[in-house]
Amino acid sequence: MAIKVRVEVWKDDLELTSMESRYESLNDALSPFASKDIANFLANKRLMLASNTPFDLEQESLTIKERLASFLRWDDRAPRGWFTSSAIKRSYEAAVGEAVHLSTISTYLASLHVDGVLERKGSRAKREYRVLVPPTPEPAPAASYTLNEAMSHPPQAQKSALEI
Repeated sequence: MAIKVRVEVWKDDLELTSMESRYESLNDALSPFASKDIANFLANKRLMLASNTPFDLEQESLTIKERLASFLRWDDRAPRGWFTSSAIKRSYEAAVGEAVHLSTISTYLASLHVDGVLERKGSRAKREYRVLVPPTPEPAPAASYTLNEAMSHPPQAQKSALEI
């Protein structure tokens, strides 16, 4: 009997991301290995969500890279169109109120380019970036069963959510 575990991340009525895994037994589905898979999935999606969902830039649990991605995508003080790392450094420091080395900004901009958050042009000496606007996701069907619902129902409902 196959066990299916599904994790969904929602904001209002919009599904932002989800994952689904199948296991041979309930024991496998609830194992530390399966839990680590879910934790890794959420950690890897965090950057994507930071660039697709506005965050409080002062939230301590976000990394500089995550705050920078959210700042570039959502903050009105971020440059629009093509920008340089020095322009981002100035506007990011003004918005967040903390000093960041230009080399740190440059490293994270290059990484955000590799992650598909930014577009890049120019030579190393005259490099410019701009934010790639992700396509707007389609709302998920209303009949979807969320993780919050699974956690709030009695054990019988959890069994049906895991498709035992």
